[in-house]
Amino acid sequence: MKHEGLHTYRLEANPKEKMFAELWEKLQNESFTLEYLLSENNRRVDVDVSEHDKTVAATVIQWLGSPCGQEFLKEASKE
Repeated sequence: MKHEGLHTYRLEANPKEKMFAELWEKLQNESFTLEYLLSENNRRVDVDVSEHDKTVAATVIQWLGSPCGQEFLKEASKE
């Protein structure tokens, strides 16, 4: 299953976004992080992750690598 965001056309011009997106995809291929995040009782088998869920998660993760996302992370780390 593909864990790909909506704006992959940006990846070649934005190496940090690319790194975030690739790391997320690798994590999803090796674990069940998204299933755990979306479960109510921390049991991945109790949640059905849709393609839309995967796309939204991958888009947000990629955005964290963007200049705006990086600024968000900097601000969050100040709190």
